[in-house]
Amino acid sequence: MSDNPSLAATDPRFDASVHASAGTGKTWLLVTRVLRLLLAGASAECILAVTFTRKAAAEMESRIMERLHELACAEPENLVELLTQAGIDPEPGTQTRVTQLYEQVLRNPRRLRCTTFHAFCQDLLQRFPLEAGIAPGFEVVEKTGQLEQAAYDALLTDSIRAPDDPVTQALDRLTTGCDSLDSAQQALRSFLAQRSDWWAWTTGENDPLAFAVSRLTAFLDIDPATDPLAGYPDDIQRARHQAFAKLLRANTTSTNTGHAELIERTLDQNQSGEAFLEAILPAYLTGKGERRARKSSAAQIKRLGPEREERFLSLHEDICAELLALRDAIARRNSLVLNTAWYRTGSALLEHYQRIKDEQRVFDFADLEWRACKLLNHSEQASWVQYKLDARIDHLLVDEFQDTNPTQWRLLLPLLEELAAGDSGRQRSVFLVGDRKQSIYSFRRANPTLLETASGWLEKHRAAQRFPLNHSRRSAQAVMECVNRVFSQAGMQGLLADFELHDTHLPDVYGYIELLPLFTGMQDDDSDEPAPHEIQLRN
Repeated sequence: MSDNPSLAATDPRFDASVHASAGTGKTWLLVTRVLRLLLAGASAECILAVTFTRKAAAEMESRIMERLHELACAEPENLVELLTQAGIDPEPGTQTRVTQLYEQVLRNPRRLRCTTFHAFCQDLLQRFPLEAGIAPGFEVVEKTGQLEQAAYDALLTDSIRAPDDPVTQALDRLTTGCDSLDSAQQALRSFLAQRSDWWAWTTGENDPLAFAVSRLTAFLDIDPATDPLAGYPDDIQRARHQAFAKLLRANTTSTNTGHAELIERTLDQNQSGEAFLEAILPAYLTGKGERRARKSSAAQIKRLGPEREERFLSLHEDICAELLALRDAIARRNSLVLNTAWYRTGSALLEHYQRIKDEQRVFDFADLEWRACKLLNHSEQASWVQYKLDARIDHLLVDEFQDTNPTQWRLLLPLLEELAAGDSGRQRSVFLVGDRKQSIYSFRRANPTLLETASGWLEKHRAAQRFPLNHSRRSAQAVMECVNRVFSQAGMQGLLADFELHDTHLPDVYGYIELLPLFTGMQDDDSDEPAPHEIQLRN
């Protein structure tokens, strides 16, 4: 048998989650898992392999068929070696069955399903349109730029027709807060891009906008009806500023004198609370918004005396704390106002966007995911649909799991729960593959931490095993050593706390070729070289 320890992940009797780094042979492992499933008697139509792009799905199916064809055409000696490499006992009966798999899969009217999340969702909705509450015969659009622009144009048209409408006023506030109409449009596009999160957050609420605003208000811990600057500054606050200005003049330095003049000039003017605050801030805070450094010193004690110096420093700390608290309260209030405008305008834009698609009877990818997720989780027929799906899926394989988004995870979870609660006499299995370091679909809401969530769920509910693949088959040892040094640094631990050292299967024909010394930040802690965040190439 092969001495490859990762082959244990291909055993169809057990669930597995494989955390596979780039170049470690994860696709070969996945194909081997499918091969062993078929060899163990699994029907091709009961195997569902899911990935993220049509190209990857087609490549996965091609690799599976190529492997089956290779085994079907292999000479006896070569067949034994191929089976051994795959962790399969090459006894005569097994050899006979494995050479027949290629023809069996080809002749099966229901092919092995290698698909994408979106194609799976589309197929699900087409099979259960009434249960999903949609009209049969919908079409799917991949490019939504024209639809989004049409929705935005409709939003602007409404705002022109009804200038006093709350949505119009919200659009004005959003434009002002974003500094331009173009920036406001970009913010609204981001709302559309995150519409699945909006739906998930507000689902089941009678008034999604009011719910979202109330949750944000609670998070910011403010009373929206209260103005932080109402009555500011009052007589007591003015008196404290005046007292501090006098101490600044007594503490004679050019900087202190300038700040004293600024405070006195501001106190003499009749300004709004906001204008007063902005005018007086430089006397207490730096340009970065931090407290000015005012500390006790012998020279200062000589100028002021011990008691007046203590009063000077105490006033400075108290006033600075007050000013920072005011700025924080204003920032939180502004955040509430701006985000409320974004919620209101974004939800109105989303209504136009969904209406236009409904009129054209088309769905986009987010619609597919969300409607399929609702069908499996929230519809009245959810249990029925899950039962029907469960009857068709015995073995689930998901590739590139690090690019799964929250909606896709909620879509998969009912399927996993059905597998976990299924008939104990029925052979079922789950196989997940991913690598947090390779997550590239953040623009599609990918959340690489879901790989850990899914692995933990399988370990708890399906007694799954976890297999790390960290031995590269296409990178030199010097490259792996570089990766190890980068991700082992303390500053990287917070980003990838579960990182394990990587190695390579390749002979180190290049040695280290002076690669590592190029990175001057990768030194021991006692080195005089730059810190890890200052990595740079030597000339």
